[in-house]
Amino acid sequence: MNRYLLAGCAAAALALGAGAANAQAKFEVKVGGDAYFEGGYVNQDRDTDLRSVEFRNRFRVIVTPTAKADNGLEYGGRIRMRANAGGGNTRNMDADRGYIFAQGAFGQVQLGVTNSFNDATYVTAPQDYLPLAIYDGVTSWIGGGATGATGLLNVPGGNVTAGADIAGGLAGLNGSLLAQSLVVENNSTKIVYFSPRFAGLQLGASYTPRNDSSHGDVSRVEPTTALASGYSTTFQDLVEVGANYSNTFGGVSVKASAGYFWGDAANTTAVGSSVEDLNAWQVGAQIGYAGFSLGGSYLDYGESGQVQTAGTSNDKSRVWVVGAQYTAGPIVVGANYKNGQDAGVLTTSGKRKLEVYEVGAGYTVAPGLTLQAQYDYYEAKSDTVNRDDDGHVVLVRTVLAF
Repeated sequence: MNRYLLAGCAAAALALGAGAANAQAKFEVKVGGDAYFEGGYVNQDRDTDLRSVEFRNRFRVIVTPTAKADNGLEYGGRIRMRANAGGGNTRNMDADRGYIFAQGAFGQVQLGVTNSFNDATYVTAPQDYLPLAIYDGVTSWIGGGATGATGLLNVPGGNVTAGADIAGGLAGLNGSLLAQSLVVENNSTKIVYFSPRFAGLQLGASYTPRNDSSHGDVSRVEPTTALASGYSTTFQDLVEVGANYSNTFGGVSVKASAGYFWGDAANTTAVGSSVEDLNAWQVGAQIGYAGFSLGGSYLDYGESGQVQTAGTSNDKSRVWVVGAQYTAGPIVVGANYKNGQDAGVLTTSGKRKLEVYEVGAGYTVAPGLTLQAQYDYYEAKSDTVNRDDDGHVVLVRTVLAF
């Protein structure tokens, strides 16, 4: 019922805003985008057969055609294309966003593959020294096999699994073990509504039929999972509601956000097992004055997606972060503490946790061109025997935004 109500409200808002917008309008096409090049050095405990130095980069181009009708309705679309490779020498281009929108006095409606309301408006610790809102990039540099994985390397003295135990579980459910925003909808095809801002307050909502279907895909078959234990990451009829606040009082800036996501889990085909439905929420706040800012956020997935059997051991999944930064002209420096936790392997007692202590700095060389550096010390605790890990990560990068 909720999904039909949301879809109906979005359609009604769009229809009311459109009115009699029949006059032909000339579209203005804007082209923008961003890119980064990053080099990293990693020194970690579980580094068997792992290199210490590596590079990575990404380039995105955003094309936005827009028009404005004679009644004030603004409308158009947006597509974001990426040069974003997989492992090895795999190279490809993809479009990870593609939607149409309309906006006016009623707010804005987005239809297609786009961010959820919370993911577009969440508030967390200030981290402007990180590239393009990538708040959990360090996980790409330290990871190993998924929780409970058997991908073992042959080494003298026996078999070991290299890298930190941070894949699967919450990482598979929400993008990473340090994700600070609700992104379980996986940027699948959806309807998103943003209200106008009143006295600093904005409300919003979204509906996603299923989080494993996007663009031209039509997936009408009920989703199922064959997992007898572990995590399921497929949900249907995902509904989100949220709010954010932004205002300034006597030079003091105040920002806050809250969001709640729920949905139905895929059915499990294993006898005697079931999957926990999606119930997740996030809150965050940030305050700033005279170049200083302080903030943090808390994200909670509970037992969402966990496959329940007679032998499972359950623990909640959650992430919290706190941090501060100082900005003076083209220079920004900051530090934060990140803490992510989930139930790990559900067939064993205990939980796993990733803690990261981070400092970073950025310098704007010219408009749209920034140099950045960061240092991270992490500790990864696993509920799998001999999988604990710790280490140091140093990253330097160039960021372009246009």
